[in-house]
Amino acid sequence: MSRRTTARGAAVIAALAVSGLALSACTGSGTTDGGSGEPADASVLVIGLDSDQAALGYDPLRYGSGQRMFFEGIYDSLFVLDEEGKVIPDLVTNFEYSEDQTQLTLDLDTTATFADGSTVTADLVKENLDFRGDPDLSAYSGFAEGGEQAISDVTVVDDDTVTLTFAAPQPGFEANLVMPAGAIVGPAGIADRGSLDATADGSGPLEIDGDATIKGNSYVLVKKADHPDVDAYPFESYEFRPILDPVARVNAAISGEVDTAYITSATTAQAESGGVAVVANGGVVQNLLPFDKKGALAPQWGDARVWNALSIAIDRETYVAAIHPGDIPTANVLPADSPGYIPELEEEFAYDPEAAKDLLAEAGYGDGFAFEVIVSAQSQRDWEAIQPYWAEIGVDVTLKNASSTEEQFAAVQTTPVGGPIALTWTNPPGNVFGVLFGFANFHKADNPAIQGAAGAFGAAAGSGDADAQAAALTDLNRSIAESGWLIPLFEQLSPWAYNESVIDEPTFPGTDSFPLLSTLTPAS
Repeated sequence: MSRRTTARGAAVIAALAVSGLALSACTGSGTTDGGSGEPADASVLVIGLDSDQAALGYDPLRYGSGQRMFFEGIYDSLFVLDEEGKVIPDLVTNFEYSEDQTQLTLDLDTTATFADGSTVTADLVKENLDFRGDPDLSAYSGFAEGGEQAISDVTVVDDDTVTLTFAAPQPGFEANLVMPAGAIVGPAGIADRGSLDATADGSGPLEIDGDATIKGNSYVLVKKADHPDVDAYPFESYEFRPILDPVARVNAAISGEVDTAYITSATTAQAESGGVAVVANGGVVQNLLPFDKKGALAPQWGDARVWNALSIAIDRETYVAAIHPGDIPTANVLPADSPGYIPELEEEFAYDPEAAKDLLAEAGYGDGFAFEVIVSAQSQRDWEAIQPYWAEIGVDVTLKNASSTEEQFAAVQTTPVGGPIALTWTNPPGNVFGVLFGFANFHKADNPAIQGAAGAFGAAAGSGDADAQAAALTDLNRSIAESGWLIPLFEQLSPWAYNESVIDEPTFPGTDSFPLLSTLTPAS
């Protein structure tokens, strides 16, 4: 169920009722009739978002979780998130791991139908997954060849069964096959991937209204009249509007230009004062991301005491209040709603510059050191706020603006640390193996404690043992924090402004920032 974001020891953001001055007259999708008890108009729901949901066309594999809500009605996926954030089968009817967990066999629903009349088959699923080496398909990067979670082979067993073979045991791998990575593109899109630039090819209950859609400005999804799952979507159509400026986005919600909008913590007060209800979900943790974890660039980076010193040298409360007002300072790798959250870490990694100096001295760097980081326009304010804290303990940081995209991406191999980077922990092994041991581990550092905890979580998730999952997440949280493989900064809230006369309060799948599209319902 939805959470009005609670903060353990931090402020609560509560969703407020709309003011007496109704905004119904100017909403984009119609409203109730002055409190007459008539249901809200369900003809169209207008959604304001912070990014263009189809900037690269309609191939869902070119996107990440930020576009999940847009694509989930268009495409069916092997697995999906349910309303509690759990991974459940969608196109998969049954799945089973081999005893050594190096193979995952999927039984498939072959009734799902595409626009050309063809249906899902084992061959089609294999054809989809065999694109995992395509660098343009970023959703597949987590299990591409050479990665910690690589799929080494996809074998068709029969018409409705495939077996995935892994380079190493992968308990809980099904979490990697939710939308968008689990989306199955139809035969036409597979035969000509370029056709997806202009036309989607999915088997879901929604389709793009090409006449009403204006690329980059407004994307309209409408129901397929004969689809068996069409009733899962309560509105007749859904309009997605990219509004990049956060102030413009909240103003659109206040004016009724959109019925709901993904806003920022900094604009929450503006939304509330404008008479719009707000609900916020936690779960996204912003971190500094160490790249050199073995001392490849300089010996100090291989010492966890150095990373811990840098962590406790940051006054998170002051920094977040100044740069990210409304968000929640945290020293935990996992969000506060996770069963692996450890309250004691907040004290253990609390701001203490003197203790930070002692740690540096113990590690042999009592005189401090200097280094350079690559910053972007988005990260510069954060680094400018953190820079003085590290200078106080003798660590001098030079900020260098990236001169090109290539330099920015090369930072993982040329600089010791980057970020802030947002991590959503709905799929912990995905973050561990895709990020910590993936793109952010160019120097191939090893950490058995982190790997072991992630593996234990995957095994527990596969067996459905909630207690074992919680224990594994607790171990994972502590092992990452103590090793310094992440330096958590704050838990970023995901506030949604919404017009109560149009829709009921949005709910979130676990700690995800975006509601499930099908759970957005007309005001009751």
